[in-house]
Amino acid sequence: MVLVVILFIMQSVAFVVLCERHCLGGSQIRIGPNKVSVGGLLQAIFDGLKLFKKEIILGSKSSLFYFLGVPGLAFVISNMYWMVLPYFYAFFTFCYSIVFMMCLVGVFVYCVLMVGVVSKSKYGMLGSIRASSQSVSYEIIFSLYLLSLVMQIGVYYFGFGVSFYSFVFSIFYLFLVLAELNRAPFDFSEGESELVSGFNVECSGVVFVFLFLSEYGSLLFFSVLFSVIFLGFSMLGVLVFFCLVLFVRSSFPRYRYDKMMSFFWFVLLPLVLVILFWSIVLWL
Repeated sequence: MVLVVILFIMQSVAFVVLCERHCLGGSQIRIGPNKVSVGGLLQAIFDGLKLFKKEIILGSKSSLFYFLGVPGLAFVISNMYWMVLPYFYAFFTFCYSIVFMMCLVGVFVYCVLMVGVVSKSKYGMLGSIRASSQSVSYEIIFSLYLLSLVMQIGVYYFGFGVSFYSFVFSIFYLFLVLAELNRAPFDFSEGESELVSGFNVECSGVVFVFLFLSEYGSLLFFSVLFSVIFLGFSMLGVLVFFCLVLFVRSSFPRYRYDKMMSFFWFVLLPLVLVILFWSIVLWL
């Protein structure tokens, strides 16, 4: 059963990656993957097979158990996100799924931090510290945002037809998801130009595959979550949000690190506090 779930997630991520490469190619007026099979349909699958064949280079002071275990834990947590939605794991639905999701989001940060620690590399360590310090800027805001969700719907779980915010408030969700998933323009934890891939600089082969699957699997989940919250679970909404995240990457340059921190602490945090206060007033 677990193997079937892993294969299904890998197939989904392969489609997501292929869609991203085609969208980025179209946004930049260039040809995307089109050589492997028809329209490049097998490009992502062959890329994944190539990654699996890569040798795992382990540092002299690293532990193979932790070096493989921490990315594997990140992959497991990204799969547990789906348990908060009753449409996929109906047999596992529980009444406090929003609280459970807040816990998962908080624990996932430790996986990013520990990947750099267990690699026993100073570059990986610096990248993980930078990523964890960035997470402090948006984890609090994201928790307050979910708390305002609880105040609006009056329950602690997601369900159909939860369209409680207007289009303006959905923009906050977009900013928070871009930061949570380390997507452009907030991709400082994996900034190739200044960090040489950041916390995962020592990861190769299966280790990198686990991190890659967890990142893109989380992107797919938050796209579905957007559709659940704002559109009552519409597949068209999933596609629109997913493509919006992709086109943001091709349209906006990376922020400066200090500007990103100021934006979250001095702009988004006060606005989210206003939303929370408004939700509490309506709840009372």
